[in-house]
Amino acid sequence: MIIFTSHSLLKLKQRKISKAKVIETLKNPDYVASGYANRKMALKKFDKLYLKVIYKTENKDIVVITQYFTSKF
Repeated sequence: MIIFTSHSLLKLKQRKISKAKVIETLKNPDYVASGYANRKMALKKFDKLYLKVIYKTENKDIVVITQYFTSKF
C-alpha cells in the first residue's frame, strides 16, 4: 500500500503534482537510490523534468515523505 504523509499531501497541492505521477514514479522508476535515514528516492522523467519522490518502507507499505520536480538527475 502507498501511504501519503500529511506533508506530502500538502506539497502535492502546492507544487501541483498529481498522485498518479507519484504512484507511477514509485511503480516504474527510471532510477532508485538510497537516501538519508533509511529513506529512498525514486526518479522518473516527465517531459524535460524529473519527478523525485522521497519515501521509506514500513513493513510492506511505502510511505511517501515528499516529492518535487527537478532538472537534475
